[in-house]
Amino acid sequence: MSFTEHSCMYRRQSAAGHHRLLAIVMLTMLAAGLPLRSGAQDSANSQTPTSPEDQIISQAAQQSGSAWSLGLGLAVSQPGYLGVNPQVTPLPLVFYHNGRFFLAGISVGYVAFNGTHYSIALLAKPRINRLSAGESPQLTGIQSRKWSIDGGARVSLFGDWGRINAGLYSDLLHRYNGMEADLEYQHPFRMQGWTLSPGVGLAWYNSPLTDYYYGVSPAEVAPGRPAYSPGRAANPFLQLGLRVPFAKRWQFLGSVRYLHFASSIQDSPIVERSGSLTLFLGVTYRFESHK
Repeated sequence: MSFTEHSCMYRRQSAAGHHRLLAIVMLTMLAAGLPLRSGAQDSANSQTPTSPEDQIISQAAQQSGSAWSLGLGLAVSQPGYLGVNPQVTPLPLVFYHNGRFFLAGISVGYVAFNGTHYSIALLAKPRINRLSAGESPQLTGIQSRKWSIDGGARVSLFGDWGRINAGLYSDLLHRYNGMEADLEYQHPFRMQGWTLSPGVGLAWYNSPLTDYYYGVSPAEVAPGRPAYSPGRAANPFLQLGLRVPFAKRWQFLGSVRYLHFASSIQDSPIVERSGSLTLFLGVTYRFESHK
């Protein structure tokens, strides 16, 4: 069997594995929260933000004094690179606002405009994509891809029907010198304080971003690994978030996200999977609010 045939077969098997794992995780999280109540059916809570990030941004938009929470999180991701094992990233979590300024998990920003059914926030957040040259013997000769910090704006629309987030971000550290635009729809379900938030969306990457993380430069060419430039890519994604309060001021946070690579990324010589899967787990403690 040729290298190309083996690679195609492995990608099909990896895609099936990804889809099975995503289905298992979603069904497990759904089962944990049943019976569920739709946010649209509970008008009293339908516009209450469901994620800690959206909650703190909402509080900042209302300029309701200050509030903060601290915690720890762990992100486990399968980036999709050839021969690269899942990557584990510990993350400190800080949720804080003072007036319109906020820290939301691992993001920082300022609410520029807000209304009854919308908000516009300027923010910066880390991009944890990375690749170390020594992570895979199959990627010998490949240069490291570094994480970066993205900055931009996010527009949120919300109501009884759910929530739409749209963002546009660019590389603040000039590592990949590219841009991303994303569009996401969420619809929350609640039960006895639990919140389950399924979502669907699209992440668009421009050419500099895909070239940096998934391309092959002339200096990285090797037998069986030609030079490659993916170009622009539109990547659909599915995600599921879970928030469970416990004790008095504690809450558990969980999420799973599967991003399906556009065909131009899948065809890269350094990519062996049809997408990337990320699992996040965290715990936070909420302190007293100050008006």
